[in-house]
Amino acid sequence: MKTNKEPVNQHSVNDIDENITDKCSSESTTKTLENLLQPFGGNEKFYRRLISVFEDNLEQQLQNLALMIAQKNAKEILGIVHTLKGSAGSTGLSSLYRDLCECETKLKQAYDSNASAFDMLCVDLAEQLRFVAQTDLSSIHALLLNQSQIKPSESAPQQAEYTLTELKLILAELKQHLDDFNLKAVDIAELLQSNRAQKLSLEHNFTALCDAVEVLDFEKALTELSSLSERL
Repeated sequence: MKTNKEPVNQHSVNDIDENITDKCSSESTTKTLENLLQPFGGNEKFYRRLISVFEDNLEQQLQNLALMIAQKNAKEILGIVHTLKGSAGSTGLSSLYRDLCECETKLKQAYDSNASAFDMLCVDLAEQLRFVAQTDLSSIHALLLNQSQIKPSESAPQQAEYTLTELKLILAELKQHLDDFNLKAVDIAELLQSNRAQKLSLEHNFTALCDAVEVLDFEKALTELSSLSERL
């Protein structure tokens, strides 16, 4: 990862992906919340969001994999396995990541030399990966649950509404972070959500913008931000 004097939540998503993937590939110790959150500088909120996005997409990816296996579409199978490997590495699912690395290597070797062996490797592959993913996720959720139980419950302080000038400045900062694909955009979106600056007529625009940032769809977020800015 590139050296950066800014806080960790200033790092780009690509930098974080590289850090987590390297960590997963060499991880040999028992999984702890600390080592899961380390690539994010301890940003538990962002990690919870990342896990949520991963789980939302996982089942669809596994269904697509099963379909491609049924259709004997080797190129698509390799593509899905590669994508899943990256997703598993980026979310800290170390067992799933290691299995996918091994699986991808074997599939590529068979793809180049032995179609029959390739088909054999695909038998029950989606179900096997689902089992490993669920085991990893269960472990992660247990760690997150334990962390929630030891944290004192705190009510968020009431915030005053932003003035129009303040709101425009915040949105301008948000746009810069979105352009840079910078995780600081997530923090700003949370700030917008927690502050009831949204006038009723613009509530839909604010919600669409924050939802897009929350699932890290920065391209859509920029579109929603442009639409919102035009209405302010």
